[in-house]
Amino acid sequence: MARLFRKGTSAVVQDDAHYQRCDDLQQEEKQVLRRFWILLVATAVLSSSLSFLIDRFTYATGLLRSTLTLGAPLKALGFNCGMACLARIIVRPTVEAEGSGFPEMKAMLFGKVLFNFLTFRVLLSKALALSLGVGAGLPLGKEGPNVHMAACIARVIQPSFFEKRAQSSHGAHGAGGSGVGSAVSKLLLAACAVGVGASFSAPIGGVIFSLELMLPQTYDAFAYWGCFTAGIVGAITYAVERTLTTGGQNLLPLISSNVLPGEGSDTDFPLLRLAVDIALGLLCGLGGGLWVRSHSYVAGVLKRWRLREGEPLKVGHQEPLLGQEEGRPGCLKRCFLRLLGGKWRDLALVASVTALNTLLASSLPLLGGKPQPLLISTIFDKNLLEKDPATWVLPWAGVAGTMALCFLMKWCMTILALSSAIPAGVVAPTMIIGGLLGRVYAHVLLPDWFIDMLLSKNGLPPSELQRGAFMARCGIVGASAFCAAVCRAFAMAITVFEVLALPNSVLPLCSSALTAIFVANKVALPFFDANLATRNLGGIPAITFTDKAIEPVMKVMSVADMGDCLPQMITLRHLLHVLTSTSHDFFPIVRPLAWDVSDKGLLEGTMTRKNVERLLKMLDPRGETPDREIDLMEPQFQAPPDGSEPLVEGSPVRVSPDCTVKDVYLLMKVAESDGVVYVTDRGILQGFITLSTLMSRQI
Repeated sequence: MARLFRKGTSAVVQDDAHYQRCDDLQQEEKQVLRRFWILLVATAVLSSSLSFLIDRFTYATGLLRSTLTLGAPLKALGFNCGMACLARIIVRPTVEAEGSGFPEMKAMLFGKVLFNFLTFRVLLSKALALSLGVGAGLPLGKEGPNVHMAACIARVIQPSFFEKRAQSSHGAHGAGGSGVGSAVSKLLLAACAVGVGASFSAPIGGVIFSLELMLPQTYDAFAYWGCFTAGIVGAITYAVERTLTTGGQNLLPLISSNVLPGEGSDTDFPLLRLAVDIALGLLCGLGGGLWVRSHSYVAGVLKRWRLREGEPLKVGHQEPLLGQEEGRPGCLKRCFLRLLGGKWRDLALVASVTALNTLLASSLPLLGGKPQPLLISTIFDKNLLEKDPATWVLPWAGVAGTMALCFLMKWCMTILALSSAIPAGVVAPTMIIGGLLGRVYAHVLLPDWFIDMLLSKNGLPPSELQRGAFMARCGIVGASAFCAAVCRAFAMAITVFEVLALPNSVLPLCSSALTAIFVANKVALPFFDANLATRNLGGIPAITFTDKAIEPVMKVMSVADMGDCLPQMITLRHLLHVLTSTSHDFFPIVRPLAWDVSDKGLLEGTMTRKNVERLLKMLDPRGETPDREIDLMEPQFQAPPDGSEPLVEGSPVRVSPDCTVKDVYLLMKVAESDGVVYVTDRGILQGFITLSTLMSRQI
């Protein structure tokens, strides 16, 4: 039985086998989607549960550390240094577990295959080291590591999803398209949402944060609903576990405040009040950009020092010491280095940073070794100024001076802690820095008479409670704006509002965050993109946060050399010469223009290096007919009769020279381009650009 469809003079015959194949493909897609949703929910539940366990551990150790810091600083010093060094020892054999993990997630969603970062070993190392690092009192966040661990959980549960994506023709190059490759990319995106959502108990902010930091990409309702499902399931799981085990009392949410609606915001001068928040956003944007630049410099210096280890000591090798061939000091040194695995600089760095952080925290009662949720609650506390100054104010510095010292301490120690090669997130620590900056802004830069005028309502001066609420609101706005400036994510304003649900704060949070982002863009790259730029993945921030995204592709393309192209009519000798004389992975097939003296050609097709080698082996396995001439555009090469993989792609992906870099990248995400796009003008080949070029520093 066959069905005949006619259009004009052409006819297309579709038999039962054709429709059976269509049904099979549709059923396969449904099966993929079914497995995707099951895996998505399982990942959300497990990653949220893991996040809850880490929070329980860090909360308990934080309370113990706070007690030791205030009562016995030396005990706290040994306790913290021991935990931090243990964290470094755990991740030392697994370098993939170091740092945030968010830049690697971003690189994978942009097309860089880094599946070695998504293993059970990385998951276990990161979870243990993160718990110990945060428990040691270092200013480290859990958001980036939570995202990374959620992706690790997804791959551990169902590795076949990732393996098929790596083997697909275009899945390894992008998140677009359909089928398994697209499903896995959306799963990675949902892991970002559940990781951030579980950290803040803010599913909406987590979804927007993940979508925002992964732009530009091509997303659909499938990815959108997948992110929301993961975020909400993760938040519900975390809330249920928190309620069942702690009653929701002992384990504080990451962000909380006791400011009530209207407190610190009612005024006779609403526009002036808004201008104050915008000015704070400008200050936070400048500070956030400078903080990213400072971190990049310090992290680079410390990494070069940390990696400058001596050669491993061999048995029987004598290391000269002050001109002596042997001696007791040399033996002790060798024994010490063997005990540390031949390395000491990384442990020395972690121990030094932890010791300095512990000593400074013990000298500043406002910090006092508090866990991060408790410290954020203190910064957002409207009653802070009414508390006994002896409990948190340094007598010789006063309130403003104490706030400024705490701000400088957190600014410096967060940079050092994030440069110590242990798992770390950046969101919570920068929120604390921003909250302290907002407090300093209110206490130092705004005079008392101005605050009284600003908070006056119906001509009545403000009460002390209103003044305290105003200071707390400045801390809240500062935390949101500074973190938004560092991460370059407007979702931080949404997350803060979602968690606090504080009326009259939407406009201040949004306007200050937007101002901070615009200012920070002029100062430095975002934190995560600055990390990528140092790892030969600078193309990712280039097409997201710089003007490179709107440059014409002709400016960054590799100009086509006709000597590296394959003429449509070619001998096997010439084909072998082109293959051996160039290092390209792709070879355009061109038809020379006889009337063009510039030696240009029309783009007809493309071949990969692998397929050129296959063609030579198939046509002349022994090299006996090197002068045989072939037509590369023959149908048998594009559609082999035996149904094998085509040797020639007769419809290569192409763009015009004035197409922007961003559009070329998006085209690669949705087209089966095998990682290359050709640039043509009226069909004439001008050049080409590859995915590796877009991802590297070359643009």
